[in-house]
Amino acid sequence: MNRYELQVYRQLIEQIDTGAIHIKDSIRYRPFAEDLVSLNRKEEALKTLDIPWLKTPCVDQIDSLFKELDTLWSTFDARLKQGSLKHIKYNPVKEEITWVKPKEIREAQQESLYSKLPMRDLSEVLRFVNHQTNFMAAFSPLQPRYVKQKYDVDHLIAVLMSNASNIGHYKMAKISDIPYHKLESTYQQYMRLSTLREANVIIANKIAQLPIFPHYTFDEDTLFGSLDGQKFEALTPTAKARNSKKYFKKGRGVVAYTFLSNHVPIMNELIGAHDHESYFSFDLWYGNTSIIQPMVVTSDMHGISKANFALFHWFAGDFRPRFANLKSELKKVCGANDTSTYNSFWVKPTKTIDRQLILDEKENIDHIIATLALKEISQSVLIQKLCALPQNNATRNAIFEYDKLIRSIYTLKCILDPTILENVQRSQNRVESYHGLRAAIAKVTGRKALLGQTDLEMEISNECGRLIANAIIYYNASIQSSLLERSPKSKKMLKFLKKSSPVAWCHIHFTGHFVFYSDKESIDIEDIIENVLIE
Repeated sequence: MNRYELQVYRQLIEQIDTGAIHIKDSIRYRPFAEDLVSLNRKEEALKTLDIPWLKTPCVDQIDSLFKELDTLWSTFDARLKQGSLKHIKYNPVKEEITWVKPKEIREAQQESLYSKLPMRDLSEVLRFVNHQTNFMAAFSPLQPRYVKQKYDVDHLIAVLMSNASNIGHYKMAKISDIPYHKLESTYQQYMRLSTLREANVIIANKIAQLPIFPHYTFDEDTLFGSLDGQKFEALTPTAKARNSKKYFKKGRGVVAYTFLSNHVPIMNELIGAHDHESYFSFDLWYGNTSIIQPMVVTSDMHGISKANFALFHWFAGDFRPRFANLKSELKKVCGANDTSTYNSFWVKPTKTIDRQLILDEKENIDHIIATLALKEISQSVLIQKLCALPQNNATRNAIFEYDKLIRSIYTLKCILDPTILENVQRSQNRVESYHGLRAAIAKVTGRKALLGQTDLEMEISNECGRLIANAIIYYNASIQSSLLERSPKSKKMLKFLKKSSPVAWCHIHFTGHFVFYSDKESIDIEDIIENVLIE
């Protein structure tokens, strides 16, 4: 809907409210009836949403952002001339700066804790996690009228393991005591994207309620979330599977794009290897339904687009990508005022943000925000439509200008405070650590691949892998929580646990002959931690 149509619709609403026209009796206005009802519903729904951009006058927000940008430029110039920026060196002869890249921060090793734990079968871990969280309650049958008995826990565990590790039902029937027809019927009746995602949310919420969870946060005031993609080979060519010689050689594959916070993979989306990851960043963050709600979102350079800074900022999110080269990013920083006002600065902006363009396009921006807020359109579709518009399109350029404004502010903050990028690096290290666990689950058969004849089956295989990863993380976090509760005031214990990531699998068996029909005792956490001594 363009600005003219929006204006016409608003005028029609006023005329209907005053009784000037009756839309049901007029053939002329009948085509507008459905759009008017939709517009009214959208405006009512938006009143219930907490979107800062729509609650504060646009002029006040823009003025505040421009003032912040101008202040950051002045502060940067003053500190650069004082020589207080130790990570930035300026050469007055060549009139260029040199960025001293900080050392890469790696998470602590976890062998000190998990090497002392007894080895457990993956099926035992899944059974323990289900006993603690009851995540299998999410697996409702596809045809409830024809299901005479409740789901069998052992059957569901076997199906989850066979799909996550690419073993398949036929091979799982050979290496376990569950027949093939039981595995196949359980898969058809219970394995759906909706049930798997609901089960993942249940486990993620339970992890967040464990005593150890708050101690995973490396910033006491801010909860970080990280975005990153992981390549998986497609065993069968599908619509999403594309060629990539770098990652798949002569084969095809897909990308599992993950949103993780405090080691917990809370959202995941399977995208094509040809799709740009930045097109799906906002949807993963805004579509998060768990109780873990990070407001700071980090990513690598693949998460940056011409609109992502703007999209996150409109919805009160703080998008912080990991810049590969801060020196090159500085060349893209824009100024709040005319470039002539920065003539005395050592480093000058090359462009000025078009403030008036953003203000002129407020109504169209509001409409885009409303559409995203009500989830009537996905971010990937929106970005593709924006990029398809002519380069002189005002709305397109206004969104890109707003994005430059937020990106410029973030870049200057990174220059003035190196700890911002250090925290971003730590956040990204965690999602890369999760990728190691996810790869270990998928590589049980020797290939990091996803099982399935269609895109839907591959997505189900991917969600099964995430569910098992979440279960392992819950199991490890439960052990850490029990150790913490035994010595709640011990600083030595807390320091030891902080060095031990819950993303570990050296104490879990992924392969072997699986016996599901047995009377094995469930895992006792208290019995396990008896042998864990803090040296």
